[in-house]
Amino acid sequence: MTLGNTTEPIPLIARNSLPKWEIRGSDFWVFIALLFSAMGFCSYLGAKIAQWLVAPEPESEPPLMVALAANLGMQAGMLVAFLCFKKFVQEQDHAHRPSEAQPFHQAALTGLKWLLIAYPVMFGVNLFSSIFLDSLGYERTLQDPIKMVLEGGTALEVAIMYSVIVLVAPVCEEVAFRGGIFRYLHYRMPLYASIGLSAFFFAILHANLYSFAPLMTIGVMLAFAYRESGSLVSNIVFHSAFNSINLGLILLSPESLESLH
Repeated sequence: MTLGNTTEPIPLIARNSLPKWEIRGSDFWVFIALLFSAMGFCSYLGAKIAQWLVAPEPESEPPLMVALAANLGMQAGMLVAFLCFKKFVQEQDHAHRPSEAQPFHQAALTGLKWLLIAYPVMFGVNLFSSIFLDSLGYERTLQDPIKMVLEGGTALEVAIMYSVIVLVAPVCEEVAFRGGIFRYLHYRMPLYASIGLSAFFFAILHANLYSFAPLMTIGVMLAFAYRESGSLVSNIVFHSAFNSINLGLILLSPESLESLH
């Protein structure tokens, strides 16, 4: 935008490189049902398989490997649900990636740009949200991934944990929530409604009251990154870098951050 032309839109908000997801509304709700059903089932299945493999003592605390397997199963469920659904509706999806979609390196830079924008906004939202919830008498609780990082484990458990946080979760969650939910809603609702609703689903996934507002903020920024780049590369880079930074902060100062997802 230039000072001499007040009608020119702001590039960060106005740019749209997303292709429309050409599926019926009824099929979208089938996708939502399939997505959350697959997440729940695969999480349950992963935990059961891990319990069978490690054979914990009766009435003892579930081993870390069981929690990791449940989390990994949930992430896998997202990806499997999306890929299966895409296979089912491939005849309807006539949208092609637009020519203005950013190449890999530019999309990665777009993701990092939105990450830099997101951090100060998220910290402000987190501060006011925490003060508000504290005033209502709610008790602060850490997210399960943060608890697992702080508790540690065997070399194998730590390797799986860090891989899920830094790579698996960013890929699976971005494919499902931005590549699926936001892409569909974007052309069927007002812009900010589609961004807000997809971010709401994303924040709900992490099931932590104190993290809800900051994670919804991150979900909004991820949607803007995807909309600008037209490529999930920007989201995966953003999400992976965000989780990596938070992981490092938690390891260096456990009390410093409560928004890892």
